[in-house]
Amino acid sequence: MSGSKVQFYALTQPQQRIWYTELLYPHRNTSTIIGTVKIKGHVQVDALKQAINQVIARNDSFRIRIVSDNGVPRQYVRPHADQEIECLNLDKAQAEEWVRRHNLVPFELLDSDLYRFVILRIGAEETWFNFKMHHIVTDGVSMNQAVNQISEHYSQIVSGKTSAVAGKNPPSYLDFIQVEQEYEQSDRYQKDKAYWMDKFSEFPETLGLKSYNPLTLGTAARRESVVLNDGLYQGVKSFCEQNGISLFTFFLTALYIYMYKMTQEQDIPIGTLYANRTSKKEKDTIGMFVSTVATRVRVEPESELLAFLQTVAKEQASILRHQRYPYNKIVQDLREARRSQDIQRLFGASIQYRTLSFAPFGDSVMQADNDFCGDIVNDFDLHMVEMLDDGKLVLHLDYRMELFDENEVAQLIRHYLSVAEHMIESPTQKIVDLSLIDAEERGKILNIFNATAAEYPREQSIGALFEAQAERSPEQTAVVCEDAKLTYRELNERTNRLARTLRAAGVERDEPIAILAERSVEMVVGVLAILKAGGAYVPIDPDYPEERIRYLLDDSGARLLLAQRREFVFGDFAGNVIDLSDEKVYNEDASNLEPVSGPENLAYMIYTSGTTGKPKGVMVEHRNVV
Repeated sequence: MSGSKVQFYALTQPQQRIWYTELLYPHRNTSTIIGTVKIKGHVQVDALKQAINQVIARNDSFRIRIVSDNGVPRQYVRPHADQEIECLNLDKAQAEEWVRRHNLVPFELLDSDLYRFVILRIGAEETWFNFKMHHIVTDGVSMNQAVNQISEHYSQIVSGKTSAVAGKNPPSYLDFIQVEQEYEQSDRYQKDKAYWMDKFSEFPETLGLKSYNPLTLGTAARRESVVLNDGLYQGVKSFCEQNGISLFTFFLTALYIYMYKMTQEQDIPIGTLYANRTSKKEKDTIGMFVSTVATRVRVEPESELLAFLQTVAKEQASILRHQRYPYNKIVQDLREARRSQDIQRLFGASIQYRTLSFAPFGDSVMQADNDFCGDIVNDFDLHMVEMLDDGKLVLHLDYRMELFDENEVAQLIRHYLSVAEHMIESPTQKIVDLSLIDAEERGKILNIFNATAAEYPREQSIGALFEAQAERSPEQTAVVCEDAKLTYRELNERTNRLARTLRAAGVERDEPIAILAERSVEMVVGVLAILKAGGAYVPIDPDYPEERIRYLLDDSGARLLLAQRREFVFGDFAGNVIDLSDEKVYNEDASNLEPVSGPENLAYMIYTSGTTGKPKGVMVEHRNVV
């Protein structure tokens, strides 16, 4: 490569977003787009190779290479030279395994080809070609265009006809660079910036279903795919037509409702992807255009489903006018405005809606699979793909394996589609009244889970059951109270630290321990810590009259009192007091304790009004609670 002959260009803003992703997650597959085209019928392999090379020659995005100049990314277009397309002869099982392994191999980003085609011969009457491109030079729309162009060129080659567009090259992706530079100098750019700064003037407290540091968690992911049953698919289409709503808006709204139902948070931004092609020239160009948008709509629980759907539609119309402003610039602007580098992202879950339709491949039957690359950077990505040629809608859910297990994902999909069903069946229902449980699951709950003969863990204590739940779902939210929130892992660790403090204070099995606290996260931590330490908790409401509080402390025989705040405690209490707001009581080891309580031991003592006027204490064992 001679520097005097090569023209270097800056990256477009969509490309820069992928560049930054590569910097955060190097040598992974977070930025690979893959498709496998499966053709049934006789295929002339030499003609297919020729068609692929023609598409590579005509679209300069295939020949873009990325270089780094002192950390600044640049791109140039390599002159075309026909490539030798690899062709493998495999049986179907071998081909499927080869594709699976091949899809997991990331690209070398710098100064390398950012595409790869491989042809797989399954026999005389079936041929596949696997098509990979780096996201920095393509997007989903472009991949569809490329497959259609290959089909068209192949058909022209085998028929011996000359294509009507053979002498006319498609638009160059490099033209988009000039369009972007003009946009960045325009008043529109400043208006778009002001729009997003206002939209995130207050930062959302919750970005996803689970709280964690996205940069410390692995990107390894799986995909779960479901074809919507035809009744639901047609029902959604009909509902959207009747109400003048797009399918994208419908499924985005369903995701907002699902996220609210799972977290009880009204303000959770959701990532959305837009084509970002505003002119016919851009729509005809293969390259990376897609814009990422952090859509932010507040869920009002008392709103009816249809009314909320219309609210989301209105917000989307507003976003479309400002979608060009780069997502990575919004993050950078917010960091500068808040003087904080802690802002890593604006959403945890994303949704994308796409339609796919492919040109005929000669006389053969063609199927194009949207393959999965094996890595993602969000908590989960929802892809709603409408296969127009097949008349079906496919849901792909890509999820981080360290965040979700297969059971959680299956439930997520089931509940999400249940929301969609409610939306079309009961559009006037209020969000607050909507249930995530579908008819099948409701039947299971009524007929199985609530059956009096159902098995339950009789031989375990409350503390042991909680630890099992924390192990199953460590990053799920366990307790929320006003601004305070703990995951199961955080709650379990904090509880263990306090329980060790209690044991060090001499707490013994079945010993009554008073807890004087309002409904709060501290109260939950205190109760669980008492149980894990082996004691039995005695709940006391701080709003009780002083005389009743003194009586409960005296009658229960509690020599240790856990108080949410020390000022709750009377100065003449003879026992020891542990202040739950004092971080020093949480300095012990966070691992699980050796259990001392079993199902037959006391869990708590609760006082009820007595016939003599004095409250009477009732002792409850662990097995009675379980």
